[in-house]
Amino acid sequence: MDHPKPGARIGAFLLRAESGTAGGLIAAVVVAVLFFVQGAITLHPLSVPAGLASGLFGGADSSGTGFFGRAGTDVAMGFEVVAYTVVHLLVFAAVGASAVLVVDSSTFWRSVIGGIAYAGATCTGLLYLVRWTVSTPVALDVVGLPRVLMANAVAGAIIGVSLHLAERETRRGRVAARR
Repeated sequence: MDHPKPGARIGAFLLRAESGTAGGLIAAVVVAVLFFVQGAITLHPLSVPAGLASGLFGGADSSGTGFFGRAGTDVAMGFEVVAYTVVHLLVFAAVGASAVLVVDSSTFWRSVIGGIAYAGATCTGLLYLVRWTVSTPVALDVVGLPRVLMANAVAGAIIGVSLHLAERETRRGRVAARR
């Protein structure tokens, strides 16, 4: 029986981890767009990232009594939203990369269901953990649990598909190497 070389296994793992990371980044952008659209429908397009950033970083003082007044508050909130967006991208990339260790990507549906289960549970759990750690109700009051679960399920499906595509590419490489 022909076994792949250890280097080939590492290469396949790295390809899948890279695809998981890319899938996580794509999923992060899709989730951000979903919440942007939700906010745009209610005529507050940045309400979700602003609320989540406020929950994560303690929020800017909205009284407008600081040195720069209301403008200073808006600038501080802008920095918080940018910082939250970076954290959002990094977390989803890490979830995508770590999904390689947990999600069975041998078939399309196993990848999708595994991605939904893993990323959905991990991302939702992390959001609740952060909320509990910083003791703020703001983060989830802005979004609501059903929307969080839906968005994280979509993210999980994207991560699962990216892992399956990497697995398929790895198999093609193995078959081509045997010829």
